[in-house]
Amino acid sequence: MRYIKYSLFLVSSILISGCAELLAINDKVGDWAGQMNQTLYGSKEGSVEQHNGRQVYIKTRNGKYVYQDSGTLQLKQNIDEVFLKVRREFGFRPTNADSDARKVYHTVQGTFYHVSGYFKSDVDNDGVDLGENYLEVIIEKGSKGTVNVEWKATGSTRWLDSTKQRLLNTLK
Repeated sequence: MRYIKYSLFLVSSILISGCAELLAINDKVGDWAGQMNQTLYGSKEGSVEQHNGRQVYIKTRNGKYVYQDSGTLQLKQNIDEVFLKVRREFGFRPTNADSDARKVYHTVQGTFYHVSGYFKSDVDNDGVDLGENYLEVIIEKGSKGTVNVEWKATGSTRWLDSTKQRLLNTLK
């Protein structure tokens, strides 16, 4: 019996040290992959700054200021009704009913909804064309009858303010 305990302890020690080594290897591979990603696609650092009191992302292709706003809400409503309200307000349609391949329309009824879309082009306060405005909304069922809503929008300051207000009014 004594040898069984000793053997079990020895095997357990070897397995635990093996797991620690695998974890270290996994961390190194993750660091290497991150460095390769930065090398191939460029670093995201420095692309975020404040402009006119808002968080702004600079598109490096043409140097335009593109503003971003985001937020999260927790509601005590039915998830399907929340999704229908958002869908009606912003006109999200299933991907098979829309030819825009850039949009997202993923639904798991009663559990999870992820929709996004592009909206008309807009100009900034300085008259610079920002291209299309974008809105992404993720709605998921929380615990104890709650619904978590996460949203992210990019575009002009005028469009962001309008979209945020429309979304908050819709979710009341």
